[in-house]
Formats: sequence, C-alpha cells, structure tokens
Amino acid sequence: MPQNTGTAIRRVPGIGDSADVTLTVGFDGLIYGWPPGGIATYQTHLMAALAEDAGINVAFAGGYGGAGPPGVTLRFLGRTRMAFAANMARAAFWKSDVHHLTGFWRPPFLNAKASVLTVHDMIPERWGAQFPGIAGAHYAKAKLAARADAVIVPSEATRRDVLELLKLPEDRVFVTPEAAAPRRPAPGRWFVKNAGRYVLIVGRRGHYKNVVPMLPAIGRALSGDGALMLVLAGGGPLTGEERAVLDAAGLGGRTAQTQLTDDELAAAYAHAICLIAPSLAEGFGLTVLEAMQNGAPVLASDIPAHRETAGEAVLWFDPERGEALEAALAKALADAAMRDSLRVAGAKRAAGYSWRATAAATANVYRHVAR
Repeated sequence: MPQNTGTAIRRVPGIGDSADVTLTVGFDGLIYGWPPGGIATYQTHLMAALAEDAGINVAFAGGYGGAGPPGVTLRFLGRTRMAFAANMARAAFWKSDVHHLTGFWRPPFLNAKASVLTVHDMIPERWGAQFPGIAGAHYAKAKLAARADAVIVPSEATRRDVLELLKLPEDRVFVTPEAAAPRRPAPGRWFVKNAGRYVLIVGRRGHYKNVVPMLPAIGRALSGDGALMLVLAGGGPLTGEERAVLDAAGLGGRTAQTQLTDDELAAAYAHAICLIAPSLAEGFGLTVLEAMQNGAPVLASDIPAHRETAGEAVLWFDPERGEALEAALAKALADAAMRDSLRVAGAKRAAGYSWRATAAATANVYRHVAR
C-alpha cells in the first residue's frame, strides 16, 4: 500500500480516458471516525473506483484502518483527538481542484477550488416530526448544501426532496446512483444448511425502517409452517419492545438476530426464501439491490427510492398496511416459480449497477464544477 505523502498519485488508465483534464479530488476521513455504516462504505468504494480513472487523482487524508481501497493513498492515524485533527488539517493543506464531502462537516481552512457534497437522503427532515429520534440528525446539511458547488444524490426521489426541502437550484443537484459491492457467499455456514427455511430482514429496524409494525404480519404469514424462521441480520441486539412484539406474533422462538460479515451476508441473501424490505423511506434501495445481486427474491415496500432501484423486479407491498405484506409473503411462500422469476429479474436489474458507473457519473460532476 502506498504511503500517504500528502500528494496525489497518478492513476492507471481507466474510465476517465476521454477526459482532457486531470483533476485532483480530495476526500477527508471524517466519516471513518464514526461506527461503520453506509456512508463510509459509499466513500470507500467510490474512492477505489475513482482511482481507476486516468482523469482523476484521488487525495485521501486518511483516518481509517484495515487494507482500505486498493490504489488509494492512505495512512491510519487512529481516532484520538490529536490524530483526527491532524487528519482533517491535511485535507485543508492539499490544493485540490474539488473536495468531495460525504459527512456533514467541512474541514476548516479547506483549500479546494470547488466542493461537492453527497446527500444520501432527506429522511430526518421529511420524517423527523413522526420519528423524533432522527430529527436533527443532519444538522449541518442545509448550510453545507447551500455552500457546495454541486450536490450529489443517489436517486431521483432524493433529488426531489433536496430541491423541495433545501431550496437548491435544479442545476446544482445531480443524480449518481450507487451500487452494491460484489461478494462471495461464505460456504458451509448456517445459511447453506438452512437454505429455503427462512425469510430475511437486513439492517437497522427502528424508526422509519418499519420492522416492528410489520412483525405481526410476518408472524401470520409464517404460522402455517412451524419450520420456517425469521432472520434479522445486523441492526444490533433485539430490544425489549422487539422481543415482546415477536412473542406476541408467534415469532419469539423462531427468530434469530445475528451480526454478519460481508460474505456471510451474501450467503444469507443467496439462501433466503426472500428478503423483506419494509421501510417507509429510503434515499436509495441499497439493501434491495444487494439482495437482487445475490440471488434473493425481494418483497419491498412500495416507496419511490425502492421503485427507482428495483423497477418491476420485486414483489411490492404497501408499508403502511400489514395485511399487504402478509398477502405478499404468503404468495411468495406458496409460489416457488414466482420466486425463481423474481431471482432472474432481480439479477438482471442488479447487473445495471456498478461502482465503475457510479464513479464515472461522479467524475462528470467534478469536471462540471471545475470548469
């Protein structure tokens, strides 16, 4: 791994061969100071894909450990206050053509000719009144978006929300769909042994994720076969409220909550009867995309971001009507041919997304603001 010298490294020819100008694009390490999550995953994969573009020099201020994205300059500085402050300062000293902000904080004295901000969703602003626990989560978003030369969003649904709620000019907001990283299902695990015997829910479960209100419907749909299970992947240990609802729904003794590695999650998708994605809102349908890519039939809430991601490759239900999910799940359990059809359609749809394409679209935004 190259050492981070504070200067950009020229990349090998790749997706940016047609560009006439090489741009230095800076990234800071702010997002890696928080617990691992979707935004850190986004930045990691985006930097790695951009590193293949001959027209883009990626300058990364460091701030996370592990192998990191291949070919990107990096150095682990730890998470102490002094090291993290140094990490941020290094982003300021680099003379980038464009600095790409992925967290809602701007390094002080940022030395870049232009800045781009990614806004993944407007859920705290749109749903904060209904779910006070998420209100104000992105407190600096509006100020940073107003200051940025361009705002990148992952879907047309999020773009509409940004234009409405942040009052930005239309010509400053760009859609660059995200992607799911290719994974190799882990062999010989519980999911292989129990293939076709569980339905799957992935990720956080609270607030707008809408899992708890849907548990009674899932319990009713699974009640006809005592061998079937519900697997909750990620999202942390079950809360007391969740345990009580699971027990009341007849799922208490047939639900497993587990934390998974990326390869184990790929196996969980590949061997599930189906994935259930019940969210009331999303900025982009990443879980749906991951499931389709890894061979799981998908039952998804009929919301704009999911529709945009999946097209007609999933079975839809109204996330505010438990009976709608119950009917969809009962149909999926009873119809193996339909599940096979969803697998084929989902794989075809997922093939249209890649981090290479995301990087190419993002690089076009950089070139636009750097003109």
